[in-house]
Amino acid sequence: MENIPSKEKMKEAFEKKDETGDGRLTFNEMKEIIQLFSSEEQKKDPTFDQMCDMICNMADVNGDKMIDFGEILLLMFGESLEPENAMKGAFRAYDTNRDGYLDKKELAEVMKLSGAEADPKMMRMTMAMFDDDDDGKLNYEEFCSMMDGKM
Repeated sequence: MENIPSKEKMKEAFEKKDETGDGRLTFNEMKEIIQLFSSEEQKKDPTFDQMCDMICNMADVNGDKMIDFGEILLLMFGESLEPENAMKGAFRAYDTNRDGYLDKKELAEVMKLSGAEADPKMMRMTMAMFDDDDDGKLNYEEFCSMMDGKM
């Protein structure tokens, strides 16, 4: 999102989208809010939908596939979001097949979205440095080490 909206504007958009009044939004409803606050240029980006999915997965701290306003506050404004919860949210967002690991394809997406080049040599090097159990994929602890830059 180009201009991060204020809490008040986000609350207003949230309440407008929450047609059932249950205080929770589906991922699709949340994506509509993200689009509302995104620039035309951002919406035209070929990875925009993927970024929206990742934002929704990161916001969904409790994993119920619904987003309540508290989860939005945690994600967007950092209110009481522990660093560990942020890391878990990021891991869940990148683990697109939901197997509890990041395989090479998912790791390539992490690298692309972070601006790094995901060429085969870089992938092998990253796996060699952080795949401690040599199973060809990164578990949560290995992912945290990679994100923290620990070897």
